[in-house]
Parts: sequence; structure tokens; C-alpha cells
Amino acid sequence: MTTRPERDQDIVESALPAQIDELAVPADLDRLLPWHKPRKQLVRERQWIQLSRRLIKGERNKPGLLAPGRADREVRYLTLPGMDFLDVRQLADVCRELGCALTSTGFESGGEGNRYVARAQMREKSLMDAGHITRHSHTFPRRFEDIVYTSGDAYLDLKRRAPFHIVNIDACGSIAKPEAEHAARLIEALHRIVELQLELISGRWLLFVTTHAQAGAISQQTLGRLWNAIIENANDDEDFRERAENLLTVGARSIREAVQVAATRDGIPFLQVFSLGLAKWFLHMVRGKGWDMQTHVPYCYSTMPDGVNTPSMVCLAFEFLPPPAALEDPFGVGLPKPVVVAAREDASARAVNKIGEMADADVKIRSDPEIRARVTQNLCRGLEEIGYPRSVLAKLCA
Repeated sequence: MTTRPERDQDIVESALPAQIDELAVPADLDRLLPWHKPRKQLVRERQWIQLSRRLIKGERNKPGLLAPGRADREVRYLTLPGMDFLDVRQLADVCRELGCALTSTGFESGGEGNRYVARAQMREKSLMDAGHITRHSHTFPRRFEDIVYTSGDAYLDLKRRAPFHIVNIDACGSIAKPEAEHAARLIEALHRIVELQLELISGRWLLFVTTHAQAGAISQQTLGRLWNAIIENANDDEDFRERAENLLTVGARSIREAVQVAATRDGIPFLQVFSLGLAKWFLHMVRGKGWDMQTHVPYCYSTMPDGVNTPSMVCLAFEFLPPPAALEDPFGVGLPKPVVVAAREDASARAVNKIGEMADADVKIRSDPEIRARVTQNLCRGLEEIGYPRSVLAKLCA
């Protein structure tokens, strides 16, 4: 009989559920929710799954994807899965196809007595029983934002299960609400997870961030600091300044004016300046640790009431690249030359270019019947597997 490695034993012990007096009754599958729309399925397939597949294929034969203490490959995934685990289920198929196991770590706010948490726990168990995810998988009934506090249970639980190859923060709200007066906002949690990842991981990893982004939904102080990240970079880099001005406000007399004008406009212009600020914020932080970052094409869609089509949610994708392997020998003591490292695309220029390609998922679904039919079919298949009754799916899956 083999003993379980200490690291995995920590995971198992941390996964023990809290003792509660009465089990919650799982929420009924009696209605469709915002993440059950074809546009969201499009984002899952075209962004999350497509980029995850590419990452896993590139990393699967490297030490970073090998399970600790074992010879098999394990993809570690951090997510906010909701009660359906649609992203987890789809990623599990990719992992199986590529010869990897998937271990999912989730946060579902509401506490052990919450009906939606109970439904999430039921769904997670069904995925484990079916062999789609490993028995080390676990969803914590806590707010993800609580990882900000490094002495708290949420952070300590997370650190025992880190690092992750893919982090998917699919938030339904703002990263920094104007009325929030505490430190545990999503923006601080994003800082904390990037900090933790860079401490523990050795290879490439992905970060997906989906958030509501409108001028009135985000703290002005936070926005001001994101704008400064763009302006300071533009002042130091003429090529970036020209690209950013052309993206944000054609004909602007300065980068500051370009940012200010874009920040007052609804829809894609605001989403682009917000996305660029967030990309520059991440990039500045990770470069201090010798890392680099690639921005991938973002998606967006509308959450506005009364059928207004103005995009207000943005789905961002960032890939973090470890420091190059080359080791310079300034004194020429050793005979071998440093490993040749392929030149990387300028990260700032790439961020502007990719954000300029932002895709409106609503428009794609409305304008292309073939895409709409395919993603709707895939979505319906996933919801049927979960157990949504035909009466609930009738309109969507007709």
C-alpha cells in the first residue's frame, strides 16, 4: 500500500466539509439563468476552452503539469462554477482528450446552508462519481474575495491547493464597486491570486476575468489608477502611445485626452479603455518578478435592461509567461553559451492590438445562424445532462 504524498493529503484534509446542523435542500432546476444564454456558451467555447486546450497541449509534457508525487498529468483549475459547473464539465472533456486528469477548485458564496451551494455540491459530486474530475476536487462555500486576507481560511485553503494552470474568475458584478469601503473587493483578490501564482508556479498559466464594466459601476479611484497605468506607459513608449490613441480616440491631442474621452463613452469604447488599463496593471506587476504576459482577444456582451444592446460585460483572457530559461554568464567562466530563447512579441503592443479585436458575443449570435445553432445545441446538451427538465428547456432548445 502506497502512502499519499503530503501535498495531496493536505488537499484531502482541506476538502472536508464544515459540520452543520441541517443539510440545505438543493435549489430546484426550475428556471434558466443568465449564464444559460448561447452568448455565454460562445465565450466558453471560443475563449475559455479554446485557449485552455492550447495551453494544456503546450504544457502537458513539462514538469509543471505532472501531478505531485505521481507520474500522471493533472490540470489544476480554479473557478467560480455557479451551481451548474458548465465550464468544469467542458474542460474535463478537453483534459480527457489530451490524456490529463482535471482537479477543480471552486468558490461558491452563500455558506453551507445555502440552497445554491447545496446544488453546486451535488453537481460536483456527480462529476467526481462519473470520473470527469478527480476526487481531490472541492468547492468552498465562501466568497472568493476573502482570499485577500492572508491569515484567513479562504487564503490558506487556496494556497494548499495552488498553483493552478487555469484561473477563471467569472464575476457577475464589478471588480471594485464604488460603495465598497473594505479591502476584500474582487480587484484585491485578483492581485492576491496573481501574487500567489507567481510564487508557486513554474510554467505558463491562464487567467480569465469576466466582469461588469461601466463608469458608474466601478470606483473612480480604481479607474483613475487604471488610466494612469495606460498614461505612464504611453509617456515612456511612443509606439504604445500611438497605438493606444488610435484604439481609444482617433484624433486625440494626447494620450490623456484619448483615455478621458473613451472613459466617458458607453459600450465597447469604455470596455476597451478599461481592458487596456487592467492589462497594463497586470503587466507592470508581473514584470517586476521577471514574468511576461500575453493578452488574448476579449469578448463582451450586454447585460442592460429592456433589450438595450450596449455591451456592459467584458470577458478578458491573459496568459502569463515565466522568465526565460537563458542564464547569462557575464564573466564568461563557463564554455556553453546561454540557451537561445525565441523573441517574444511586445506585450504592450499586443494588448492594444488584441483589445482592438474585442468581439461582441451578442452580435455574433444574432448575425450567424450557424454559430447560434451550434452553441445552442452544445448548451442544451450540457443542461440536459445536469438534469434540467424539458419544460424549462423548451424555449431555448426547441
